[in-house]
Amino acid sequence: MDVTADSGDFLRSAGEGVGSFLAGIPPAIGNFFGGVGTSAGVDGTLDWTALLFGIALLLSAIQGLTRGRIVGSVLRGVIGVALMGWAMT
Repeated sequence: MDVTADSGDFLRSAGEGVGSFLAGIPPAIGNFFGGVGTSAGVDGTLDWTALLFGIALLLSAIQGLTRGRIVGSVLRGVIGVALMGWAMT
């Protein structure tokens, strides 16, 4: 029994298994975000951009409110919510 041949076959099959697993990750991520976007009503790239920008504005507004800045935070919050609403319609 040749130990070198057995370990080579094992390493080859393990490498192929890891390779096929890693090859399946990008389509799974794409399908996940496609499903999330479809269920949230966000279909295109522009909608995703508006949604992410709105979330960033909303988080910035929350941070500003914790620092005691009222007017700028309220404006950022209103614009952020409006962008998120537009992205989901």
